[in-house]
Amino acid sequence: MTLHSRLLTLQDIDEHLYFFTVPLYQRLYVWGKDQIDTLLEDVLAAYQQGEEMLYLGTTLVVERESNENGTTFDLIDGQQRLTTLWMMSLVWREQEAMQRFLYHQDSSKGPAKRPRLTFAIRQDINTFFAERIEGKESRCVGSPPIEDALATLESFVEAREPGLDLPRFTRFLFEKVKLVLTQVPPHTDLNKLFEVINHRGLQLQHHQILKARLLRQLSDTTERQRYALLWEACADMSRYVEKNLKDLTRGSTQDNTPFKISDLYEDKAGAEGREDLASAEKVLEALAGPQATAEEDEPLSLAAILKGATGSRQDKDSTPPAVDNEHYESDEVRSIISFPLLLQHTLRIWLQRQGKADLPRILDKDLLRLFDAYFLQEGASGARVKSFIELLWEIRYCLDKHVIKWVNIGEEERHLIYRLRKSCSLVRDQPERNEGFALLQSMLYHSQQITTHYWLTPLLAWLHRYPGKPSQHYAYLRHLDNHLLCAADERSLIERTRDFLDNPWHRNPLDCHLLEENLGTHFPHYWFYKMEFVLWYLKSPQMKEKDPRRDNFRMTAKNSVEHISPQTAHEADFNTVSEEVLDTFGNLALVSRSINSEYGNKPFNEKRLQFLNRNRDRLDSLKMALIYENTEWNDGLAKAHQSEMMALMESYLAFDHRGQAGA
Repeated sequence: MTLHSRLLTLQDIDEHLYFFTVPLYQRLYVWGKDQIDTLLEDVLAAYQQGEEMLYLGTTLVVERESNENGTTFDLIDGQQRLTTLWMMSLVWREQEAMQRFLYHQDSSKGPAKRPRLTFAIRQDINTFFAERIEGKESRCVGSPPIEDALATLESFVEAREPGLDLPRFTRFLFEKVKLVLTQVPPHTDLNKLFEVINHRGLQLQHHQILKARLLRQLSDTTERQRYALLWEACADMSRYVEKNLKDLTRGSTQDNTPFKISDLYEDKAGAEGREDLASAEKVLEALAGPQATAEEDEPLSLAAILKGATGSRQDKDSTPPAVDNEHYESDEVRSIISFPLLLQHTLRIWLQRQGKADLPRILDKDLLRLFDAYFLQEGASGARVKSFIELLWEIRYCLDKHVIKWVNIGEEERHLIYRLRKSCSLVRDQPERNEGFALLQSMLYHSQQITTHYWLTPLLAWLHRYPGKPSQHYAYLRHLDNHLLCAADERSLIERTRDFLDNPWHRNPLDCHLLEENLGTHFPHYWFYKMEFVLWYLKSPQMKEKDPRRDNFRMTAKNSVEHISPQTAHEADFNTVSEEVLDTFGNLALVSRSINSEYGNKPFNEKRLQFLNRNRDRLDSLKMALIYENTEWNDGLAKAHQSEMMALMESYLAFDHRGQAGA
């Protein structure tokens, strides 16, 4: 059985006249803002570092047809990533390189533009993209994630990198970003291939390679197994770490005594930060001799999968798992960071405590290179490896105990911190009401780069040092946010966060006068998110009694700056502001792209009614709620609103949060 693999750039795909179809049996586009931002920032980081190539993984295809007009492939795997790359070419189609990837046009055969990507039996989606290619405004009613993805891409340059040289960036994307295009035989059993790919993967991930390198330094087999268990429990970021460890040990030990994860936790100790689960030493003692029956299966090659292999343990090990009588209750969750990023945050903390130089950056794809340069080059002795993995467990436990996760509530995901408690077994409880500590984390999550989240390093270091005082955690995060992100410091974020690792209560001169400038849509989105939190924090007593919706307030993804008085006002609209006030902070708010499109250039009165109708049950924006308490809008009201916002921000920044923490 022959496989054909080629390393191709987007330019190669254009020159070879390759086209792609998303077949009917594939799921629709589902990527959200997190995945898109991660891809964008990976490309941006490679571009800024002058990389000669950025490898974005493997795309599996099967040939559908080939003739003088090109070759068309059905996408088997990798369609989410390739679809996102193609939508980048739609958003940046004014750039010549991107236009060549977006569609092919044979001038000898007329004006028709053949899209690089089509969707089988989804004429509504094909029509939507065809109209967008022609520059027409249209809605993708059948697939909201596609519209959301385009909005995220459209706001990228403006929100993330206002000074980005877009022509050079898109040329890098076109010429340097590479995919491995692997063509499988036309009569492949695709059902079996999907099943194995989705559950097993085709290759070792970087963190698995790193694990093997580190554990190789531990000569004692039993000891190596215990540290491997800690690592594996930390590696699965889709569940809580204690649940992972419970499943990995399968509830028993070699001497047939029950291994109960709940024995490592007591509520009183947990409230004081003294629980055994938080201590790698205590967990390792409890794991002395556990029967680890959850070692990872060996990754399969694609050729092996096509020959019928599945990699299942069923034929290798017929020993039934031990009976597990220990119950565990928790909803499904999703971490705000990946395991490679957790490894790098932990490495930064480890390096600082060893008195060593910091990492120059955090980047998912640089995991092995960073560990090679900053951990392994000095010789990874067994003692060094053990100290790092022990710290990894403890930092991961802090992450699960104190840091927000994505949780499914009904039909939506929300940021929440579930608290661990013990009844007959361990239970993770949903909080009863909005918590400031979680809300502030959510503000930072939405306003900062999703591929780094540098603020997490000093926060996790603080939580690890001072685990037992939740009120201090909240006060510390307020201090960290202020002095890290509201200071006039031109250094990179990774340099600035090192200051807080060396001295948690490091202080910088604070400055919010940027809010007095006329920046319009170029205002950094951080300040809008920050303003929402400040309003929630300072106006809490009044707003809670006045408006019960405030208890349900939360931070959500927003990527578009909205003018309250529109940039192009209707002649009949008397609630307008002058050019002097139009682009000021007092006349602006941050909204989702869909709401921005919905409001458009509608007059103040119409926007106000729409806002009041949409916010009957939950306030989406506290800043806009204050604005729309007014029944009219003009220069004086916009200036008064801005003055109030400035006064609140200055008051908040002047507050000594350290004193409140009692540190």
